Amino acid sequence: MRVSMKVITIYGSKSDLPFMEPAREYFAQNGVEHEEVIYSAHRDLPALIEYLKELEESGTKAVLLCVAGLSAALPGVVVMNTQLPVIGVPVPCGPLNGVDALLAISQLPGGVPATTVGLHKKTPVNAAMAAHRIINLAK
Repeated sequence: MRVSMKVITIYGSKSDLPFMEPAREYFAQNGVEHEEVIYSAHRDLPALIEYLKELEESGTKAVLLCVAGLSAALPGVVVMNTQLPVIGVPVPCGPLNGVDALLAISQLPGGVPATTVGLHKKTPVNAAMAAHRIINLAK
Protein backbone atom coordinates (compact mmCIF):
# COMPACT_ATOMS: atom_id res chain seq x y z
CA MET A 1 0.00 0.00 0.00
CA ARG A 2 1.41 3.36 -1.01
CA VAL A 3 1.24 6.19 1.51
CA SER A 4 1.09 9.73 0.14
CA MET A 5 3.62 12.01 1.81
CA LYS A 6 4.70 15.57 1.29
CA VAL A 7 7.15 18.12 2.62
CA ILE A 8 5.89 21.08 4.62
CA THR A 9 8.28 23.96 5.17
CA ILE A 10 7.52 26.02 8.25
CA TYR A 11 9.26 29.38 8.32
CA GLY A 12 9.89 31.36 11.47
CA SER A 13 9.78 34.55 9.41
CA LYS A 14 8.82 35.57 5.87
CA SER A 15 12.30 37.07 5.57
CA ASP A 16 13.60 33.47 5.37
CA LEU A 17 11.67 32.71 2.16
CA PRO A 18 14.45 33.81 -0.27
CA PHE A 19 16.99 31.62 1.53
CA MET A 20 14.95 28.51 0.73
CA GLU A 21 14.49 29.22 -2.99
CA PRO A 22 16.96 26.43 -3.94
CA ALA A 23 14.83 23.97 -1.97
CA ARG A 24 11.70 25.06 -3.84
CA GLU A 25 13.58 24.56 -7.11
CA TYR A 26 14.66 21.09 -6.00
CA PHE A 27 11.08 20.14 -5.11
CA ALA A 28 9.80 21.41 -8.47
CA GLN A 29 12.50 19.58 -10.45
CA ASN A 30 11.88 16.33 -8.60
CA GLY A 31 8.08 16.39 -8.42
CA VAL A 32 7.99 16.55 -4.62
CA GLU A 33 4.65 17.64 -3.17
CA HIS A 34 5.40 20.64 -1.02
CA GLU A 35 3.70 23.43 0.87
CA GLU A 36 4.93 26.37 2.93
CA VAL A 37 3.59 28.19 5.99
CA ILE A 38 4.93 30.96 8.22
CA TYR A 39 4.64 30.77 12.01
CA SER A 40 7.02 32.34 14.47
CA ALA A 41 7.68 30.30 17.62
CA HIS A 42 8.12 33.63 19.40
CA ARG A 43 5.44 35.89 17.91
CA ASP A 44 2.79 33.37 16.75
CA LEU A 45 3.10 30.50 19.25
CA PRO A 46 -0.66 29.91 19.78
CA ALA A 47 -1.26 29.89 16.01
CA LEU A 48 1.70 27.55 15.46
CA ILE A 49 0.45 25.13 18.12
CA GLU A 50 -3.05 25.20 16.60
CA TYR A 51 -1.64 24.57 13.09
CA LEU A 52 0.33 21.56 14.35
CA LYS A 53 -2.70 20.22 16.24
CA GLU A 54 -4.82 20.42 13.08
CA LEU A 55 -2.02 18.79 11.07
CA GLU A 56 -1.88 15.88 13.54
CA GLU A 57 -5.68 15.50 13.61
CA SER A 58 -5.87 15.48 9.79
CA GLY A 59 -3.61 12.43 9.58
CA THR A 60 -1.32 14.23 7.12
CA LYS A 61 1.90 12.35 6.42
CA ALA A 62 4.76 14.79 5.95
CA VAL A 63 8.32 15.69 6.73
CA LEU A 64 8.55 19.13 8.30
CA LEU A 65 11.39 21.49 7.43
CA CYS A 66 11.64 24.16 10.13
CA VAL A 67 13.55 27.17 8.86
CA ALA A 68 14.82 29.53 11.55
CA GLY A 69 17.71 31.77 12.43
CA LEU A 70 19.17 33.25 15.58
CA SER A 71 17.81 31.32 18.59
CA ALA A 72 16.05 28.89 16.21
CA ALA A 73 13.35 27.92 18.69
CA LEU A 74 11.03 26.79 15.89
CA PRO A 75 12.31 23.21 15.33
CA GLY A 76 12.20 22.37 19.03
CA VAL A 77 8.72 23.78 19.49
CA VAL A 78 7.46 21.96 16.39
CA VAL A 79 8.97 18.58 17.26
CA MET A 80 7.38 18.72 20.73
CA ASN A 81 3.94 19.26 19.18
CA THR A 82 3.90 16.62 16.44
CA GLN A 83 4.86 13.03 15.77
CA LEU A 84 6.04 13.92 12.26
CA PRO A 85 9.76 13.98 11.47
CA VAL A 86 11.34 17.43 11.82
CA ILE A 87 14.48 18.72 10.10
CA GLY A 88 15.77 22.01 11.45
CA VAL A 89 17.22 24.32 8.81
CA PRO A 90 19.53 26.99 10.25
CA VAL A 91 19.52 30.35 8.48
CA PRO A 92 22.82 32.22 8.11
CA CYS A 93 21.85 35.52 9.70
CA GLY A 94 22.59 37.69 12.72
CA PRO A 95 25.92 38.46 14.36
CA LEU A 96 27.02 34.79 14.35
CA ASN A 97 25.90 34.21 10.74
CA GLY A 98 23.70 31.26 11.70
CA VAL A 99 26.09 29.40 14.00
CA ASP A 100 23.76 30.20 16.91
CA ALA A 101 20.83 28.70 14.99
CA LEU A 102 22.80 25.58 14.09
CA LEU A 103 23.86 25.04 17.70
CA ALA A 104 20.35 25.73 19.01
CA ILE A 105 18.95 23.01 16.74
CA SER A 106 21.74 20.46 17.09
CA GLN A 107 21.90 20.77 20.89
CA LEU A 108 18.21 20.19 21.66
CA PRO A 109 17.89 18.09 24.82
CA GLY A 110 17.09 14.39 24.99
CA GLY A 111 13.50 13.61 24.09
CA VAL A 112 13.39 16.44 21.54
CA PRO A 113 14.24 14.51 18.35
CA ALA A 114 14.72 17.18 15.71
CA THR A 115 17.52 16.66 13.22
CA THR A 116 19.41 19.35 11.36
CA VAL A 117 21.50 20.00 8.28
CA GLY A 118 24.84 21.79 8.10
CA LEU A 119 25.25 25.53 7.69
CA HIS A 120 26.63 26.44 4.27
CA LYS A 121 25.45 27.64 0.86
CA LYS A 122 23.88 24.25 0.03
CA THR A 123 21.86 24.06 3.27
CA PRO A 124 18.45 24.52 1.56
CA VAL A 125 19.15 21.81 -1.02
CA ASN A 126 20.52 19.39 1.57
CA ALA A 127 17.37 19.89 3.65
CA ALA A 128 15.18 19.32 0.59
CA MET A 129 17.11 16.19 -0.40
CA ALA A 130 16.94 14.76 3.13
CA ALA A 131 13.18 15.33 3.31
CA HIS A 132 12.75 13.80 -0.16
CA ARG A 133 14.64 10.67 0.89
CA ILE A 134 12.44 10.28 3.95
CA ILE A 135 9.20 10.59 1.97
CA ASN A 136 10.53 8.10 -0.56
CA LEU A 137 10.50 5.49 2.22
CA ALA A 138 6.70 5.56 2.03
CA LYS A 139 6.68 4.49 -1.61
